[in-house]
Amino acid sequence: MDIAGLDPGMHGTEATRPAAARPWVGIRFDCCGVYARIYRDADGRAYRGRCPRCLRETRLRVGPGGTSARFFRAE
Repeated sequence: MDIAGLDPGMHGTEATRPAAARPWVGIRFDCCGVYARIYRDADGRAYRGRCPRCLRETRLRVGPGGTSARFFRAE
C-alpha cells in the first residue's frame, strides 16, 4: 500500500520511532491535594513545575549523589 508523502524506505528509522522521553518526577502538591508530573528544564539542572490548581511553583535541583526516587511531596 502506498501512502502519499511516506517514503517506503523509512521503516525503522527516526520517522517511525517514538521521540525520546523527557525526564520527569511525580509531585504531590499538599497545597491542593493533587498530583502532577514536573519535567526537567532545558539546561538539565532542575525539575520545575507548578501546582495544576493554584499554580504554586516548585523546583527540585539535580545534583551529584542525587536520589533514585521518582515521587516527592511539596508541602
